[in-house]
Amino acid sequence: MATSTPTPGVLMRLVQPREGVTVPASALTPPAPCPHVQATWTTVAQDGEKPTHNTIYFVSDIGPLVTKSEAASSGGGGDDLYAADVRAHADTLASVSWVVLAFVNGRVRDGPTSSVLTTSTPLVAPAPATGSVIVFNGGTPRPDKVDDYHAWYDQEHGAKLTHVPGWQTMRRYRLAKAYGDAEAASFYGMNAYDAENGLGGKEWQAGVTEWTLRIRSQAARPNLRRVWTMQSAA
Repeated sequence: MATSTPTPGVLMRLVQPREGVTVPASALTPPAPCPHVQATWTTVAQDGEKPTHNTIYFVSDIGPLVTKSEAASSGGGGDDLYAADVRAHADTLASVSWVVLAFVNGRVRDGPTSSVLTTSTPLVAPAPATGSVIVFNGGTPRPDKVDDYHAWYDQEHGAKLTHVPGWQTMRRYRLAKAYGDAEAASFYGMNAYDAENGLGGKEWQAGVTEWTLRIRSQAARPNLRRVWTMQSAA
């Protein structure tokens, strides 16, 4: 029987603690809510929005997370894994959502002031230091504008972000599956920055070009932007 090629990516586990309840770390960041976990980043919202906690699991194969239980060969499918997570933490978490993302490409430094786009980027991004800023920006272009969206990010926008002081690394993903109530976008850019950075400054503002404005006008719905503070990595 032929086996499918693994699809690397990430699971974003977005949770909101119940008010007035002491929530153990094991509920905020379970060590392995799904198979094939390679690394775990624990982050907390910096933007004042909810959900307030996002654990990012880098996984070598998102297949089990997007397969329905009746089609899974063993261990249950993504729906069962998600339901088990919700049940296990119902007393302490008001909401649990999973956003499963497939790796598209990445951008890394290849010199002090230059970067390179690559699909062979190490799939697990180098863990930022505690206090670093992780920005997830989700876009949903209209179906006939997807190619223009990818070209914009890969040819212009991603490179411009590398000039923002404190920029560390970038990974791009496409939505594979979502569970729960959290809103999801079709594509995501994840960029990591030092705690002291130029977000909002002139280099960041220079990333808003005519092409950027065109991409915004071609969106099927508004962007989803969340800003997180790195707490720990494992």
